Parts: sequence; structure tokens; C-alpha cells
Amino acid sequence: MTQPVTPVPIVTIQSDQPICDIVENWTPRPHPLSNPQYHILQGQYCRLELLNSTNDIVIQQLYDVFKPTEETHFKYLGYGPFKAVDEFKQFVYIKEQPSSNTVLYTIFVNDIPVGFITYVRINQEHGTIEIGHANFSHQLARTRQATEAIFLLLQLAFDTLGYRRVEWSCNALNMKSRLAALRFGFQYEGTWLKAEVRKGRSRDNSWFSIVDDEWPQVKQEFKRWLNPENFDMNGQQLTKLNGAKVNPRHHKIKDIN
Repeated sequence: MTQPVTPVPIVTIQSDQPICDIVENWTPRPHPLSNPQYHILQGQYCRLELLNSTNDIVIQQLYDVFKPTEETHFKYLGYGPFKAVDEFKQFVYIKEQPSSNTVLYTIFVNDIPVGFITYVRINQEHGTIEIGHANFSHQLARTRQATEAIFLLLQLAFDTLGYRRVEWSCNALNMKSRLAALRFGFQYEGTWLKAEVRKGRSRDNSWFSIVDDEWPQVKQEFKRWLNPENFDMNGQQLTKLNGAKVNPRHHKIKDIN
């Protein structure tokens, strides 16, 4: 015979444990490939266009543009140098697959491919996305076009797709990438020790991010710097871009002591 169940009164215990803010009316964010209008991002100085492994001309041009500096360029990356153009084409093909969770863009300047860049770690449910694989050739590195490529991806992620957080990660030893992240307004969040094994070597990963409520200030700094009036007749900048300076975050992160 089954014994009757006696309801147990629910006792609410008051706690001083903090909880995070409620996110009103949250819905998963759109994927960057969800609309064809996101396949081409046009800026003032450059154009980003989906990189397709079937476009043999662009694949060859990208392979050629990195060939002279491949040994140093791919030093901190988990891929490359590529022994042949077919190997690079296979790399692009693998990254195109939905399982890789990657969106690749070719960076064009004056209709010439001079680099490629990606979205990776796309988490629609939580609204987070990473800008990764920033491959700038020697023609593109340290130019306004390279900076604008980052701006276009940040703008799409925050303003159009409505993501809450954009991430940047790199090999902890890659000082150029770390400094670039700060210049673009990303804030350092920490380093994961022994996070990966790449090319037979241990790798520590440093992490940076910009979140949505920081973006308006960072965006304004990008727009100020990218203004044509900020460059002289030779194309040299008159003032520096300093995204980190306009995006103080010290009051948001609390150390555990």
C-alpha cells in the first residue's frame, strides 16, 4: 500500500550571495552566415568577402602573398606554412565546414586579396563570438585597412547581430597580437596555462574581450581614427588609435583575494 505523501513546506532562506543581472527578453543571436548581406562587408578602405575554397584565383593569390614571409608569419599559429597551394585550399575547405564553427573572410584592398580573418567560437545561445586567424600579409600589416577589417567585424557582431561579447585570443608569447588586441580596445582577462599543444609545443593562451556596453566608446575611437582627416598626404596617421584608453574596465573585474 502506497503511503500518502505529506507536503513539506518550502522554506526560503535569505542569502547574501550575489547574483548577476537579469537579461530581459534574451534570444539567441543570428549566425554571421544567416543572411547573404553579411557575406560582404564594405568599408572605406577595404572589403571583406567570404573566403571560398572553390575560388581558385583568390586561393592562389592568398597563398602567394604569404609565401615570402611564411616562416615568421605562421610561427605562433596552429597551421602553416603550407607546402603547396592545395594544402592551403584544403585548410580553407576544412574551416568552411559547419563543424568547424568558423566564418572566413578574405580582406581585399583595391580588389587585391592581401589577407584573411575569421569569426570562430560562435556561440549564438549566449551571444559570444571570437575574432581569430587575423592573417595580415606584409602589404596589409600596420595599415588603416588592417584596422578597418577589425572594425568591420566588431561592427557586424555588435551593431547588426547583437552579440554581447567579442573575444580575442592568442599565443601568450605573441606580443604583436597582444598589443594589437589592446590597441583595438580589447581588455586583457587572463592567460590559460598549458591550454593547447600546437606543432608539438605547449601553448599558453591569452584572452581579451570587448563587451556590448563598452562598444560605443570603442566604436567612436575607431571612427575617429579611421577618419580620412587623421592621415596626411602620404597616408601616415596623425594620431594613434588607443582603444584600451577609451575602454577602462578596472571597476568591472574583481580579484578573488
